[in-house]
Amino acid sequence: MSGERREQPMKDGQALDRLTENVETWAKSYRHVDDEERWERDFLAKFDSQAADLARRSTASTRSFGARDWILAVVFWSFLAFVVFIGSVLLMQLEGTWRIVFAVFAALIAAVGIWQSYLEATSVKRHADKLEKKREWLLGVTRKVMTRTLVERRTARGRS
Repeated sequence: MSGERREQPMKDGQALDRLTENVETWAKSYRHVDDEERWERDFLAKFDSQAADLARRSTASTRSFGARDWILAVVFWSFLAFVVFIGSVLLMQLEGTWRIVFAVFAALIAAVGIWQSYLEATSVKRHADKLEKKREWLLGVTRKVMTRTLVERRTARGRS
């Protein structure tokens, strides 16, 4: 066993809670309460890398699409396509050519669903997009917390 410690994956809520706590603590002791432009610069300088790390830890990484994944994808999407087809036949009382058209449509639903499941697990580009969106989401939510805390401090100071 090597000396490196493996980081535990986090849920989105845990990552958000951790970053929010850090931002609130920072905002409560921030000195430049009157300079809003500086808030943003200092906030990004301090928390951008932390948000990126938390996004990485709370986002599933790309992986190979194993036999278990294929089985689950085929069963799920085939079942969904079957339900769509049977529902269409029963509700619209399809006959003849229309039954074939809806069978082809159901087969397309299954094929596209299986393909999307495969891409969701293996695509490096999608993974990078997810990481970036989650980082932006974490920063956006905690930016609101920072702004609220600093505005409250500024107004409380103005009243005293």
